[in-house]
Amino acid sequence: MKLTKTLVEGATPRPRRYRLNDSLVPGLCLLVLPSGARTYYLRHRVDGRQRELKLGTPVELTPDQARALAREALAQVRAGGDPVEERRLRREAPTIEALAARHLQAHASRKRSGRNDEILWRRHLLPAFGRLKVAALTRERIREWHAAHPQPATANRALEVLGVALGLAEDWGWRPAGSNPARGVKAHPERQRRRYASAEELTRLRAALQQWEAQGPLAMRWRFAQLVRLLLLTGARLREVMNAQWSEIDWARGVLLVPASRGKTGASEVQLSDRALAVLRELEAAGGGSPWVIQGADPGRPLVGYRKPWLALLADAGVSDLRIHDLRHTFASYALSGGQTLGTVGQLLGHRSAQTTTRYAHLIDDAARRAVAQLSDDLGV
Repeated sequence: MKLTKTLVEGATPRPRRYRLNDSLVPGLCLLVLPSGARTYYLRHRVDGRQRELKLGTPVELTPDQARALAREALAQVRAGGDPVEERRLRREAPTIEALAARHLQAHASRKRSGRNDEILWRRHLLPAFGRLKVAALTRERIREWHAAHPQPATANRALEVLGVALGLAEDWGWRPAGSNPARGVKAHPERQRRRYASAEELTRLRAALQQWEAQGPLAMRWRFAQLVRLLLLTGARLREVMNAQWSEIDWARGVLLVPASRGKTGASEVQLSDRALAVLRELEAAGGGSPWVIQGADPGRPLVGYRKPWLALLADAGVSDLRIHDLRHTFASYALSGGQTLGTVGQLLGHRSAQTTTRYAHLIDDAARRAVAQLSDDLGV
């Protein structure tokens, strides 16, 4: 019999489940359960095996719509497909949340970048895409999210992480090769920050550091002051010094050996001047056997968190809008102004690429202009 709206609505429940078969599409039926639930199914065979494809309920589909879906599924079967298996694969396909977990696991050895990636996934990417299937994520969806993000720089970093993860998804067979939807999404323009401590600001910072050091080696402020001194004296990245251990100091060669797990660009060395070595000697004498160069409140742990003491130091020095990372820029500024080449400064900063160091090239021009101005004053003509 032909399934009609009247027939479907009049299908009352019985003590045992039963089916009403459609006479127009072979295999299409309405399954009626004793509970009264009714569902359209398509019964068909794939490679000799009986299959049942759930199409929907009468609330969702009219009989004509159910027939249309059944005909589409039968066409897939005739073409060699298996609608039931394809639906199962779609249902079990990995989500962006699963991609995030595997991506973070794959980069677990990279502690610093792995921690940053985890924050970007948790705070920005998973709330936007977590429940989507990896194969279903589109470039347009990413572009809309990226454009609407209130923090352009953060959106750019998150886009980079998502692009890397989707590239891995292609390698793992979660997406077709060459289908990475993050590619082609244009990053927001970012203004390169060029902030260096001026000579006047350094004078005030030195005065504040001396006040903090007056509290003695047992005080947390004394240890933080030594951290700031080492950052200024070496141009090192914060984590390279803040999480350094005494076993990483090569006293004979005068270098800090930064392991790959903590370095931004892999294993590296930080050059230590005589003044930096003297600061380290003071820290070692006050360390009480702690394995950490800059120990925290607990001698068995390194210093954790720098923002509050850094802001307090800036307040005491009367300096504003200076990040702790700007101490690295300040080191580069004074090195170039003192006549060091870009290549030498890049080596001191641990840059892998000479292009990275070119952001400081304008400082050479600044130093040249100051030299010309000084010469003009000396000549007096």
